[in-house]
Amino acid sequence: MNSQPLCLLATVESDSHMWNLVYLQMWLSERGLEVKNLGSCTPVQAVLDAVEQHRHARLLVISSVNGHGYSQGLALIRALRQQYPHLHVVIGGKLTTSEEQTRAVREELLGAGYNAVFTEADALDAFQHHLERLAQARYSLVLGTGDVAHWT
Repeated sequence: MNSQPLCLLATVESDSHMWNLVYLQMWLSERGLEVKNLGSCTPVQAVLDAVEQHRHARLLVISSVNGHGYSQGLALIRALRQQYPHLHVVIGGKLTTSEEQTRAVREELLGAGYNAVFTEADALDAFQHHLERLAQARYSLVLGTGDVAHWT
């Protein structure tokens, strides 16, 4: 059995780009995570099914580069939070079609249930820092409580 924390990786339904997912899969693997890449054009139901199938997953990463990550990401997180309120979920990339819009929607995405939103020029550095905080937090959990806010 693999002792690395499992990370699910997906994009929104309208995003056919694969290069960002391949890059992130490699990047996350280099940081000690086992990555299950769900591929491009990922329907909400496919993400829900993957989370159900891999209930031990500790992180779901949504990456979008087509400018529709905001609207479709909202639908995705709303569906996820109904069934999986404790799964750690982050989103990043080009989430709208303009920089001003992206800055404006960040708080809405966080309010809808994302644990973090990465869109700025330093997104990878910020994500790296976020992952480091998650890795440190795993030691403070009490196992067996059923509350899985961070990976263990």
